[in-house]
Amino acid sequence: MDYLKLFNEIIKVATPLNSNKAEATSLEQLLADTGLDSLDLLMVGIYLAEIFGVSEEIAKQVQAKTVGEMINYMHFNRTKEPASVEEAIKGIQ
Repeated sequence: MDYLKLFNEIIKVATPLNSNKAEATSLEQLLADTGLDSLDLLMVGIYLAEIFGVSEEIAKQVQAKTVGEMINYMHFNRTKEPASVEEAIKGIQ
């Protein structure tokens, strides 16, 4: 799965107006450099947890600094795995 594409598609759902044009350009990018504010990052984390079936208790413990670290944390603690980015996004819309 293209996790960078997944992250950017989640941004579109989490920030439908996206007036600051937030975007992740690489998995190594710092979350602080994506253009997302703290509430937006919280929403992205909630959606990632939902997509991967991570419990709220475990999801709250994420301490990621980069896009990749956030995705890796959710992936490591997953209870489900969507087959595609499109399937993942359908599940949260």
